[in-house]
Amino acid sequence: MSARRTTRASRAAKRDRRKPKPLFVGPTSLEAVTRFVRILARCGAAPQDIVRAVRIACEEIPSDWASRARESPREIDDAAHVLTVWFSEPAFLDAKGHPRPLPLEGPSRSVAALIRSVNAQLDPRSVVSYLLRSGALRRHSRLYVPRERMLLLRGARGPDYFRTLRVLTHMLGTLEHNVLPKRLVPGWFEYFAENPNFPVRLRDELDQRVMRLGKDILSGLDAYMRRREATRKPGEPTIRVGVGMHLWEDPRTLRGGQRERSGLRKRRKRRS
Repeated sequence: MSARRTTRASRAAKRDRRKPKPLFVGPTSLEAVTRFVRILARCGAAPQDIVRAVRIACEEIPSDWASRARESPREIDDAAHVLTVWFSEPAFLDAKGHPRPLPLEGPSRSVAALIRSVNAQLDPRSVVSYLLRSGALRRHSRLYVPRERMLLLRGARGPDYFRTLRVLTHMLGTLEHNVLPKRLVPGWFEYFAENPNFPVRLRDELDQRVMRLGKDILSGLDAYMRRREATRKPGEPTIRVGVGMHLWEDPRTLRGGQRERSGLRKRRKRRS
């Protein structure tokens, strides 16, 4: 090989090294990382320290997590909104205001017609199968009946799942918005109730209370947003919005005897 060819090859290799490597994360994951890094920086963390912290955290992740998540089925967008419409629209309610059992196919009062009214691009059979797997829908003979207004996806994972990546990104978006100066933007709703010495023995009771009250509040807000959606003007600009609630605990603050710690671990194991 001539010296000229060697020089050309070395230049090409340098150009390849300068090219950014492709990212194997989806746009929602990238947005979540971006928002998280910005929040840390606005709270005083230096970029190089953030990089080091992320590397340390990544080294503790099992190698099979990513491959297992990629094998999981994707979420179907707007499947949860199908339940909202089913619980809201008079055409799909019985005389008592309960969701009417519907056949899969039909021109008007059917699951397929309901799904197409939410999003004409959705495949009704795929949505029904998805809602059955998630436990949001049950089948009675040839009819389908929703179990409750909310779609609960416990243990869900995979690309751009609504209750993981998308919810995380939206939460981070609210936090990032609210760390901006008040003179620049009005604040978004972000309040929480916190207790530093809550008895461990009553954690299950707190879960049940939050579940009961939270579902009532969110169901009311879901109905309110649906009413406003139904009365929008033709061609009026719209945007996806949401309100969420979650319960959290800080295991670093656990104080008490070994028996309490053991009980907490057992309770977590039952949930997983």
